[in-house]
Amino acid sequence: MAGYNEIRGLRVKYLSADPSNAEDGQVWYNSTTGNLRVEGIGVGAWSSGSAMIRNTSTAGANHALGAGIQTAAIYAGGYSPYTNKTEHYNGTGWSSGGNMNLTRITTGFGTETAAVAAGGITFPGTVGGQVEEYDGSSWTTGNALGTARPYGSGSGTLTAGLYAGGSPNASAATSVTNSEEYNGTNWSEGNDLNTARRFLGSAATAPQTAALVFGGDNAPAPGTVRSFTETYDGTSWTEVGDLNTARRNMGGAGNQTSALAFGGSLGPPGNSNATENWDGSSWSTSPATLANARDSQPSIGTSTAALFVGGPNPAFPGGWVEEYNFSTSTVTTAAWASGENLNTSRSYMAGMGTQTAALAAGGSNPTPAPGRLFTEEYNGDSWTTVNNLAAIGDNWSGCGTQTAAMGCGGYLSPGVSTATQLYDGTNWTTSGTLNTARYNSGTFGVQTSAVTVGGGGASPVGVRLNSTEHFNGSAWTAVGGTLNTARRVVNCFGTQTAGVAVGGNANPGIVANVEEYNGSSWTNATAYPSAKNGMGVSGTLTAGLSFGGSPGFTAETFGYDGTSWSTRPAMATARAFMGAANAGSNVSTAAFGGYTGALTAATEEFTGETTTVNPARNITTS
Repeated sequence: MAGYNEIRGLRVKYLSADPSNAEDGQVWYNSTTGNLRVEGIGVGAWSSGSAMIRNTSTAGANHALGAGIQTAAIYAGGYSPYTNKTEHYNGTGWSSGGNMNLTRITTGFGTETAAVAAGGITFPGTVGGQVEEYDGSSWTTGNALGTARPYGSGSGTLTAGLYAGGSPNASAATSVTNSEEYNGTNWSEGNDLNTARRFLGSAATAPQTAALVFGGDNAPAPGTVRSFTETYDGTSWTEVGDLNTARRNMGGAGNQTSALAFGGSLGPPGNSNATENWDGSSWSTSPATLANARDSQPSIGTSTAALFVGGPNPAFPGGWVEEYNFSTSTVTTAAWASGENLNTSRSYMAGMGTQTAALAAGGSNPTPAPGRLFTEEYNGDSWTTVNNLAAIGDNWSGCGTQTAAMGCGGYLSPGVSTATQLYDGTNWTTSGTLNTARYNSGTFGVQTSAVTVGGGGASPVGVRLNSTEHFNGSAWTAVGGTLNTARRVVNCFGTQTAGVAVGGNANPGIVANVEEYNGSSWTNATAYPSAKNGMGVSGTLTAGLSFGGSPGFTAETFGYDGTSWSTRPAMATARAFMGAANAGSNVSTAAFGGYTGALTAATEEFTGETTTVNPARNITTS
């Protein structure tokens, strides 16, 4: 057996203290503590990922195409009911892609920008061998499979792909041994699998000449669940070590020498949450288990960074997203967490500050006028009621920090306000008035360099505005840049020279329009995933966050990178017209109050994904 010095080319060092720059896997003896120590050594774990845009409890929950790697993947088509939708995953969230030409169950192979969907069942239940190719934005029709069938497995690339197994009929009454190779234009028949089966798992990133398939079942339905594993060398299939747990419809990742198998159906009764590791010759059961046992999910990723999307579960017919990471670091996924409630429930308030130093000012609540003057400060643990506003702040907006905030406009029942109020961390004082009275405008920037735009005007009350004003800390200046779409209850984030306006209530209704501001003019940008108003927002033009909103009082969260929107984990409390720590970032902010159908005082804190290097640990010897 090789020793440590043969494996690493190093001897175990005898040290009086742990080294400050140890390499992963390095071993040393700490003479002060008397411990044999090791740095790193990776561990595998599953963690929750951001939800898809489509409602995966009703669309595309299973038997969809997955292709790519964990940080650059697509998920297309699927069933429950049939869909042709495509979504992209960037390792953080999901964004919409081009629709497939066919609405169907399918599978395939490739990358995010060069994928192949092969075979399947088209709505309303017709078996086909149709092929489509994806370039990252649109699907085009390719040459059909030689044998039309669903429920096979795919691996390889657009110009060197492989499709193996499956069932030639929609009822899955039989299974086949066929395997076909794709060269980017045509299909050619390859040698057959040793065992006919459908619903196989595959190593997602394995090349055509070094493929790996596993599990599945034979027909007729429900069939016998299999543990068989086979490798392909570009010419023939060879049976190798079996899975430890026989199953079908499982996910897979990796290649022929290092792969994962996860989830899947055990056949009656139930699904599996197990993960197995393949080392090139045998499978071993991993301690890493899925949070939700389920099946019928596509294969995406590598053996150290996989993605599990969708898949039904008898307890919940939904589409969870989980990420697998094998690393010497601990990955904590992005999430919302409950914070302390506001002392006074309210909506349409001005929210300012950061997650650990937030400000909630004014707003609508059942209390008479004094309730619309209330101010509260948040320290990350609790809210404290502090000095009242200098004037009523209802349906107004603001920006800045807890010690240097500003708010402007508002609705005075029945009038519309031009007032501006400044906060220094103790007291509110009035300042220069707006040039145009407005309420529910979008305000962003800092106290001494702010912008307000749009809103509802005074003549007639509620008329949608598109005008923009700049604030220098004491006075407002009307500027020439106007929104392309006039609206109120518009949500804005960013700086005076790099801002974003999202959604809002236009005429005749709520819109998904997004516009970017460069300090002088507004230009149309990528639309929000759905028409919303009354969201909470935080961050910058290239790293923004938007959450909640109406209609429907949603909990959904989206990130913006300056070009496109992608999903983030949803809030626990669906709401709109809330306050937000809008001086925070896209990875650290808070939402508070708002309307859920009734006023709420709930606070939630958002923290983005973090990666922490695991510390060195002792080696136990016996």
